[in-house]
Amino acid sequence: MARPGARFVVVNAYTQFHYRGEGVLADYEAIRSAFGRVKREFAARRIGYPKIGAGLAKGDWGVISRIIDEVLAGEEHTLVEFVPAG
Repeated sequence: MARPGARFVVVNAYTQFHYRGEGVLADYEAIRSAFGRVKREFAARRIGYPKIGAGLAKGDWGVISRIIDEVLAGEEHTLVEFVPAG
């Protein structure tokens, strides 16, 4: 639940061309580039993100999380995971 007066910005990063097919479809360099831009645009703000590229794109979360940690070094950032109720 948002705090009154809180401002949120949602960023959509294109990190794969499609989600069908064999092998890893995540583009690790696109992920690096997208998070680099997030750092430039939103430095010193709280940054939250899902396991981008590790779902239908079949990217290796270990690789992706290291990219994110490297690019967002010095920033407050948090992995946000959806946990269904029940």
